[in-house]
Amino acid sequence: MSALPGPVFDPGLAGWIRPLAESLIADTAFHRWAGLELLQVAPGMAQVGFTADGEMLVFGKYVHGGVLNGLLEPPALLAMLGHMREDEAAMTVDIHLQHIRSVQAGERVLMTGRLLKRGRNVAFCEVTAQVGDSLCTTARITKSIQNKTS
Repeated sequence: MSALPGPVFDPGLAGWIRPLAESLIADTAFHRWAGLELLQVAPGMAQVGFTADGEMLVFGKYVHGGVLNGLLEPPALLAMLGHMREDEAAMTVDIHLQHIRSVQAGERVLMTGRLLKRGRNVAFCEVTAQVGDSLCTTARITKSIQNKTS
C-alpha cells in the first residue's frame, strides 16, 4: 500500500504558512488523537479530514458531537492564513453550528473551511463537514484578529 500524498499548499502562500499549518495539526494533542489530516491550504480555503473510530465514538457507534465541534476549528483558522500577516493571531469569539446528521464509525469525514470576510480585527468563516456528498455539520465561526506582540 502506498503512502498518501502530503497536503497541497497553494504556491502563492507566504513561506511561514506551511510550517505553521503543519504544526497546528501535528503539535496539537487533540488533533493527533483524532487522526486529523491536513489535506489542502489555499488563500481563503482549507481542507482537513479524519476517519471516525476509536474513543471518539459514543454508545451508538457515531462521533460524539463535542469531538466534531472541536475539529471544526482548524479548517477555519487554516483558511484564514493566506489573509493574515505572520505577526497576527486569530482566536474564536463565537461559533454557531448545526449537526445535520451523525458521523458513523468508519466514515471518512472531509471538513472544508472558507474565509467569508476579513476585516481589520475580525474575520468570519464557514466550515462544513461531509461524508461523501452528505452534509453532516455546518459551522459559522467568528475570529478576533490580534497582533501577536499585543
